[in-house]
Amino acid sequence: MDGIRGPFVIAGFGYRVAAFLFDVGLALVALTAALIAGLSGGAAALVGLAAWVFVTSAASGVFDGQTLGKRLAGTRVVSAPGMPIGFGTSLLRDTIARLLYLVPFFFLVDSVFAAASDDGRTLRDRMVGTYVVRETPSAGRAWAVALAAAALLAVWVAGAESAGNGPGEGYTTADREAFMAGCRGEGSTGARCRCLYEFMSTRLIHDEFSGVDSDDPDRWPAHVRQVADDATATCDGDQPEGPPAGSQTASSRPRNLPTS
Repeated sequence: MDGIRGPFVIAGFGYRVAAFLFDVGLALVALTAALIAGLSGGAAALVGLAAWVFVTSAASGVFDGQTLGKRLAGTRVVSAPGMPIGFGTSLLRDTIARLLYLVPFFFLVDSVFAAASDDGRTLRDRMVGTYVVRETPSAGRAWAVALAAAALLAVWVAGAESAGNGPGEGYTTADREAFMAGCRGEGSTGARCRCLYEFMSTRLIHDEFSGVDSDDPDRWPAHVRQVADDATATCDGDQPEGPPAGSQTASSRPRNLPTS
């Protein structure tokens, strides 16, 4: 191995993938937990980024070049002289250099370099001057870590689905415009229609809101009907002067929930 000193064995591609997926899985689980806890998208993204830096760079500083995933996989990142990297080099390699993944196909090229080169180095490794070496040979270890990573990713998928299917999630501008058009068509004022939409869209999951298949409120699911009644009571209470003259439905349940 040119450029690296010491009796090191280059880590195989499978070990690297397993360790990477485990680290990614931990960061994604943290991100999803933040979303479920009700944090905004920006705040949740910061939590996910902080988790990634913790499991990669902070861990590398504590465990001498091992992220949490690499520690499980029995691999380590070392510099060209053969010394384990610390927090700073890991931050450059594992976070800052990974911004290049925003460039189309860079991730693929980076992976091909690691899989095809004799020294197993990615383009990021070549930029930073690092190698990934295997420290603890163990048959099946990469598979075990990969299975653990798959479990973490499954938790993330389930959590993300749950987080993205709560009240107020998944609504689009088209949903709002369709509701407003139908509501105004029934004779309600713009202010009342906005009030109804904001009330219901923050209390119904999107599937409930868009899944109503009848114009007759009495045929709606009980929960949807209750939210519509509450919306009507709340929004009509904000308009003491009453509904517009000639309106047939302005003080009744909104009937235009279907948006597709």
